[in-house]
Amino acid sequence: MSSCPSTPVNKSRRSTVSSPYFAEKIHRNIDPGTSEDDLFLQLGPLKPLLIQERVANDPWKLLVAVTLLNKTTAKVAIPIFWKLLSKWPSPWALSQADAKELADFIHSLGTYSIRSKRLISLSKAYLLDPPSAFDARPSKPTLPSKKYPVEPEDATCPLSIRRRLRYPPTPISHLPGTGSYALDSYRIFCPLHEDPFSAEWKAVNPTDKELILYLRWRWAHLERMEWSPETGETRTARISYLTQLIESLQSFKERSPQG
Repeated sequence: MSSCPSTPVNKSRRSTVSSPYFAEKIHRNIDPGTSEDDLFLQLGPLKPLLIQERVANDPWKLLVAVTLLNKTTAKVAIPIFWKLLSKWPSPWALSQADAKELADFIHSLGTYSIRSKRLISLSKAYLLDPPSAFDARPSKPTLPSKKYPVEPEDATCPLSIRRRLRYPPTPISHLPGTGSYALDSYRIFCPLHEDPFSAEWKAVNPTDKELILYLRWRWAHLERMEWSPETGETRTARISYLTQLIESLQSFKERSPQG
């Protein structure tokens, strides 16, 4: 699968950025004798189990899932997602759904009328123009200006333009409802399903806390690196970072309904 461009970051400000993900923390429960290798071994079973990865073989299902998850907890959204697929199992079936019936079906998620119309329009568009890994389309979302400032050579652009820096093109960018959360989810999980060696996930800087946790786990487990979602910077993982990450992963696993 072809790779989308890396989400831009401002290289000139990297030296002044202080990321909480790189901050030193004291963990009272850390065993002074624990080695880095011991901690890396603990990471494997703590992989965050997200619904996006489970349905990464079908981009339509992934987009339906993130539409339901947006501004809704997984505990509430995931059971409804599976029930929805049982009733409308394909893009064609959902494209033919009655908007009111679908809205009633997902009523407990909130914003049900908007979601209902979006799911139907998404399914229709998916049938008419399905995504292709070799056909990246321009993205509609804009990147937060503070998180993704322009490069120094673009500093002469008017501020109004700099604040509307576009998200990189992706194969699903033309579909209705594909905001940054959907695009991030697609770029992290779908390329990996088609090509386990895909490095597309390394170019994604999400703002969703669960996607951030997944990428922190992936960077540490596979690359043995610390990763900052604020800057995209990486560096060799330290014991203090790994310990904090393991605690976060354990906490997520205890409360997560997605696994």
